[in-house]
Amino acid sequence: MRTAWPGLLLTLLLTLAPDAPGHADTGFGIGGGQALPDIRLELGDGSNALLSELAGQQPLLLTFFYRRCTGVCTPFLSLLHDATARVGGAGSDYHILALSFDEADTLQDLRSQAAALGLADTAGWSFATTTPAQLRLITGALGFEARPAAQPGQFDHAALLAAVRQGQLIDRMTMAAGRSDLRRLHALVRELRGEFIPVLPRPGRMALGCFRFDARTGLILPDWGLLLLAAPALGSLGALALLFVRSGPPR
Repeated sequence: MRTAWPGLLLTLLLTLAPDAPGHADTGFGIGGGQALPDIRLELGDGSNALLSELAGQQPLLLTFFYRRCTGVCTPFLSLLHDATARVGGAGSDYHILALSFDEADTLQDLRSQAAALGLADTAGWSFATTTPAQLRLITGALGFEARPAAQPGQFDHAALLAAVRQGQLIDRMTMAAGRSDLRRLHALVRELRGEFIPVLPRPGRMALGCFRFDARTGLILPDWGLLLLAAPALGSLGALALLFVRSGPPR
């Protein structure tokens, strides 16, 4: 019975040992959140990098696009450019990665997309492609879906923006074509930059709130919920005042 303990101990250690870092099927997050797969990227300048090399040292904003898109891709990238320029910190506080999900996109397509948005030489922005197998890993982890559309060369998809810190997904938002939620977008960028967001707006989660956060100004403003919360007290005070006026002064 004593001779079995070394084998059992070795089996237990091998079972509990973490996977080696740097492989596409292993996450690189630190802590208890959802770790993302450490996929390999080919950047628009021709260099190669792991996702952990972009997201390991700085927080990361990750979104998907493809060059031939005639729908939401370019408008959303423009909105993201505007939001990050307004909030500030791109390149110093966080990095932005636009990852193509179209196998037909080449490095020249990446450079053309960056140039079209005025981002060719903008610090903090990277455009990249990856292999189909690596792409399936990251889109599956983030819940991003793109289906071929009726029009050749087009895909039906929503715009997705994921906020990643230390290799972990901390928040995400989606935006359909023809609809924009700038409050949510600005708040997400501020949150990733490290600002405290007391009320982060999430569409469909809360109809009324006592306060709302203005992501563009950084101010906390009263909302309709505060008035409804105070309505019973205000009504009671009004009834007492009316009763006092009708009864007249004490004799």
